Amino acid sequence: MKKRNSESPTERRNFLKGAVASGVAAMSALSASKLLADEGKPPEREQDTLQSRGYHETDHIRAYYRTLKT
Repeated sequence: MKKRNSESPTERRNFLKGAVASGVAAMSALSASKLLADEGKPPEREQDTLQSRGYHETDHIRAYYRTLKT
């Protein structure tokens, strides 16, 4: 037969509770610091975020395409 660990289940549970609690505390501290760092940035306009996604044809690009035709 196997010998049982000298630790009781209560000690293991307390250890796991402490580990989870410290992880939650670290995550909340990181998210709080991220929120404070983002406060200094101006809010992004919706139009800026839409135009920055992928390919979009602008007047500059249309002018370039016209130079290719001649």
